Amino acid sequence: MLTEARAHADQVDLDSYDLVSLHFGNLEIEQLVPAFWADRRVDRPDPPVVYHVHTLAPTLLHEHVPDRRWNSVVQEAIRTLDGYVFFGQYARHQLAGTMPDDVPGGIAWLPTTIPVGTSPNARPALAAALDTPPGIPVISLYGYAAPWKDASLLRSVLERMRVPARVVLAGDLWNQPEQAGVDLGAFVKGPIRVGTGELVVVPGYLGPADRAALVLASAAGVFPYRSHPSFQGSGAIADYLAHAVPVVATDVANLAELVGDAGRIVPTGDPELMATALDSIVGHGVVSVNVARCANARAEQFTGATHAARCLAIYQHVLDADRRRKV
Repeated sequence: MLTEARAHADQVDLDSYDLVSLHFGNLEIEQLVPAFWADRRVDRPDPPVVYHVHTLAPTLLHEHVPDRRWNSVVQEAIRTLDGYVFFGQYARHQLAGTMPDDVPGGIAWLPTTIPVGTSPNARPALAAALDTPPGIPVISLYGYAAPWKDASLLRSVLERMRVPARVVLAGDLWNQPEQAGVDLGAFVKGPIRVGTGELVVVPGYLGPADRAALVLASAAGVFPYRSHPSFQGSGAIADYLAHAVPVVATDVANLAELVGDAGRIVPTGDPELMATALDSIVGHGVVSVNVARCANARAEQFTGATHAARCLAIYQHVLDADRRRKV
């Protein structure tokens, strides 16, 4: 692992760049790259490195391949970088005090992962899940199973809803109880009635065309999340918000900041309130109309162009600060 990370670092000719944009999450070995760059950046004016903060606490060397020394090296290398792009105020506040106060940083919400011009095209299993009887709305959540995603809460919410709806849970690992936190195997075979609605699970990775089809078919996105030390916010939520699909989410990390008035935020672990919020959004009443209008107005905030413009502004701030330090 160290050999591969060093090879990654050596492949980059730092002298060829005015600024380096660095990305890694919990498990990527790229989190080791800044440590290997550090030796090269001591005696020469290499370009500033800006870290896009995808995780609050990388777990690769802390939990998955425990190594106290290298975990400390990674943490220290992150603290010595030249700028930071946060995906929400939550991350910025959580990391306050762990990074130098005089280092430039800014907020750039993650954009939709669905490229412009992508034609919706669901694979057969997903297409079948989205094929509901007339008048039955689809509520969906996609992405891989993770400790911060509460599938049990989602089922409890569906049990309490008054508006008949089909909840589609799609993505990797949801058919594995040890990853999902609950056994959802029965729901993989097809929709099963839960309360007045139905739940269906579609395991497997969703490509851009699948995601486009899922979002287009959804009356609402649902994010029954819970707090986790490394979790700062959802990337999948941007696909719904960028396409003006209202969202109901728990008040975790930066979800309230992202959703704004384009949906509803409820306390964690409260299925009754989440069910009520979903009923109000998919029930075709006044609330539904108002939230849909707000979601449409907010969608532009989650395009790739908006994200790029915010990142470029942060990069320019970092470059300006770097020039002042070198004068």
